[in-house]
Amino acid sequence: MNLIDILIAIGSIGLVISTLPTLINKKAQVPRFTSSIPLAIILSYYIPLFVYQGLVLTAITIGFQALTWWLIAIFRPVRRPY
Repeated sequence: MNLIDILIAIGSIGLVISTLPTLINKKAQVPRFTSSIPLAIILSYYIPLFVYQGLVLTAITIGFQALTWWLIAIFRPVRRPY
């Protein structure tokens, strides 16, 4: 673990915390197919890349971000155009 790993992980934790209200709020609507699912896939892709580079703490926090976005994609309704 090095300074870069710690700094990136701190930023990742902030992103997890900022997306939790969307997950917890049952009335929150997100555009599932245009942002939630692609974002979750991209974050999941980066986890093994960070581990391979030795940024394990970053990989763990990115994993929490990916998990949060997968849960948003699964449990939040899709925004309907009006």
